[in-house]
Amino acid sequence: MCGIIGYIGSKTALPIIQEGLKNLEYRGYDSAGVAVISDSQLRTKKVVGRVDQLLADETVG
Repeated sequence: MCGIIGYIGSKTALPIIQEGLKNLEYRGYDSAGVAVISDSQLRTKKVVGRVDQLLADETVG
């Protein structure tokens, strides 16, 4: 299964995206990823496994 979450706004995006990913995890947990724009650059992080593995190291890029 696939689940996608997005956020555009004035708050810090990563905590909002993290919570959304956790809420979607029931759909399956074979892989997870996140992409954010920081300093005018698109930064991504992907892992094979659960959302917790993605969030264990909070660096994105």
